Amino acid sequence: MITAQLSTHHRYEGIAPGLAEAFAWLRSVKENPPKPGRYEIDGERVFAIVAAYTTAPRVEKILEGHYNYLDVQYLASGGPEAIYYTPSETAPVVEDYDPERDFIKYEPDSADSMIVLRRGDFAIFFPEDAHMPGAAFSEPAEVTKIVVKVKLPGAGA
Repeated sequence: MITAQLSTHHRYEGIAPGLAEAFAWLRSVKENPPKPGRYEIDGERVFAIVAAYTTAPRVEKILEGHYNYLDVQYLASGGPEAIYYTPSETAPVVEDYDPERDFIKYEPDSADSMIVLRRGDFAIFFPEDAHMPGAAFSEPAEVTKIVVKVKLPGAGA
């Protein structure tokens, strides 16, 4: 897991193919985030999901993971937002992996660490990072979040 300000994106672009495209797209929309929805950047290899919501108490959130994509989660406006996380290898599975959705659900109480995203921050979550986004930090807050999904080399169809 990596977290930083979007202004430092250049340090992380070479970590995985597609991250440069993800960060270029985020930089192009950072001043005027698009409406909620899905946006193709490079077909199924790199795409963005924009969502607007109110953060909620941790007990209302789920701990999730992915095998084929990494997430670049960018807080475009509002916040702050807490994201809890833990290594996926130590988190008990509560819902088996769904390859259609590239989604696995873990026991939420196993998330033992937290980061806080503020406007302009991003976090990169890899398959080894079980993560619980959308949690309230000190109180519920309105946010616009952009999640750019980047398909990892060698990932399944």
